[in-house]
Amino acid sequence: MRWLGATAVLIALTAAAWGAGLDEVLPPLDGQGGPFGAAARQFSVRAVPSQRQVTAGQSFWVALEARVAEGWVWYSPSPGESPLYTPTAASITVEAGGWKAGEVLWPKDQPHQTDLAGKSVTNFVYGGRALVYVPITVAPDAGAGEHALTFIVAGQVCSDKQFQCLPVQLKVATSVTVGQAASAGDDWTADIAAGLQAAVLARQLRAAAATLPADGAETSAAGNLTVGAGLALALLAGLILNIMPCVLPVIPLRVLSLVELARQSQRRFVTVGLAFAAGILLFFVALAAINAALHLAGGSLNWGQQFQSGPFRVVMAVLMTALAANLFGVFTVLVPSRVAAIEGGGKAQGHLSSLGMGLMMAILATPCSFAILVAALAWARIQPLWLGSLAIMLIGVGMAAPHALLTAFPSLLAHLPRPGRWMELLKQSMGFVLLLVAVWLLSTLNADAYPMKVAGFCVIVVFCLWVWGTAVGYDTPPRRKVLYRSLAIAVAVAAGWLMLSAPKPSAVQFAAFDESAIAQAARDGQVVLVDFTAAWCLSCKIVDAVIYDNPEVAAALKERGVLAMRGDVTAADSPANHLLYDKLGGAPPLTVIFPPAGQPIRLEGKFSKADLMAALDRANAK
Repeated sequence: MRWLGATAVLIALTAAAWGAGLDEVLPPLDGQGGPFGAAARQFSVRAVPSQRQVTAGQSFWVALEARVAEGWVWYSPSPGESPLYTPTAASITVEAGGWKAGEVLWPKDQPHQTDLAGKSVTNFVYGGRALVYVPITVAPDAGAGEHALTFIVAGQVCSDKQFQCLPVQLKVATSVTVGQAASAGDDWTADIAAGLQAAVLARQLRAAAATLPADGAETSAAGNLTVGAGLALALLAGLILNIMPCVLPVIPLRVLSLVELARQSQRRFVTVGLAFAAGILLFFVALAAINAALHLAGGSLNWGQQFQSGPFRVVMAVLMTALAANLFGVFTVLVPSRVAAIEGGGKAQGHLSSLGMGLMMAILATPCSFAILVAALAWARIQPLWLGSLAIMLIGVGMAAPHALLTAFPSLLAHLPRPGRWMELLKQSMGFVLLLVAVWLLSTLNADAYPMKVAGFCVIVVFCLWVWGTAVGYDTPPRRKVLYRSLAIAVAVAAGWLMLSAPKPSAVQFAAFDESAIAQAARDGQVVLVDFTAAWCLSCKIVDAVIYDNPEVAAALKERGVLAMRGDVTAADSPANHLLYDKLGGAPPLTVIFPPAGQPIRLEGKFSKADLMAALDRANAK
């Protein structure tokens, strides 16, 4: 089928030649006539050297500023291919007269869809203005005087409105003067310099994303995993999600439902248990579908990114509050009689609520991240679409597996306490936990979380009063009554000490996130540490408490001259989003150390102070 694309290009070129006249059929190299001349009307390039005057042996940059006409695109050096069509990749040839040209730094390309023979083909292109950078090193024995540099820019441009493509081959020239002292180029503007910093950083990040090095025992380079190992890693990540702190509020509710089901038929115990597992799977099937849609659109799925939405966190907080009110007995959800009659006696409520509880458990798991999960998702990201989607669904299978297995062994319920007053007390106590979750979600909406910490303390005070007056009854033995009330007082005092004290700044003083400053630090020989975090990330709080609130860590970073930045991705418009999700392919918590030379060092999930010190030593050694 590839001949279809070639035929379409030939037709387009022929039409362009007839439209332009026979004098344009034979193209000169400078692009003033022929098909290349037609392309020159849609595509232009100028060369901008960073130095007007250079010295012998000096290195400098030449920016090739390409401009593509509106409604046209220029295919990138990696345009992608398909059975229908393979466009000509962009290339640059340097004629420097004995001077050395280094690796060309290309800007990030964008996905572009073309309709061919009724089918959509996705390639990668540049549009509008694109800056390409070529490093040049002056020969050590270069003589004084003006020296010419020539760049041949080749490739293909195509029209957006109709499939009309033209070949590109432009020759652009500039010159610099070799002298006793260097001086900056007149046209090297601030935005061109900023583009170079971004391109240097992008080269580092592409190397990091290709290998995904993990500095811990849990994970290794995701790209080196076999298919079997990658799928097994996804299954293991799902199993571990069951014990993460994010899902703990749901576990006691699951225990209560098991106890209630023990009094019903074994068949119903199995079906309701499978409904809970199905709720978990439903979430991961939805994630796989979203991943497929994003993949086809040129994007990718990022774990927990739905929590970047403020409205989503508000909805979740309201849901947690409503569930808490239900556990307090404020209201009861009734199923319509027609739905209840399908299974008889209102039993449908158990299946629907179990499905919803499983779905909520999976959603609540996403603010938690750990090394194995990050590695599994990184492996899924670089696989073919069907295999990556299967890996995401296997995470759900791993999370749902323990709950599904419980349905096969109802005899395990014999080890649970008999139903009684403890069930009602446990249910009400979980209502307070859900209220704390709601307060925590609302605290992530504002940079000043202190008022919400006070609100959380108020919830704990009400809980302690509930323990004093409700959990402890008149018939409670005196010793147990003293014990419970003493614990309630201790909890209230400890919570007040932790939550009412004025917030203290982190021991490590973080600079404001600036992606261009990372590249600048690399040129200055400085190590950069970026802590990617989010207010809704519970694992990030643990990293802060163990690592970045540690005075020894702060002193070590200062002693080594490390530039520490905090990449906060709480909101969808956070400046650090592009670096974390699009370039590094990670999720918070993630600490990345950028050495002046070599690949960035990644510390996934939770790590120790010793892991950080070892990574800093390696960065300084490079």
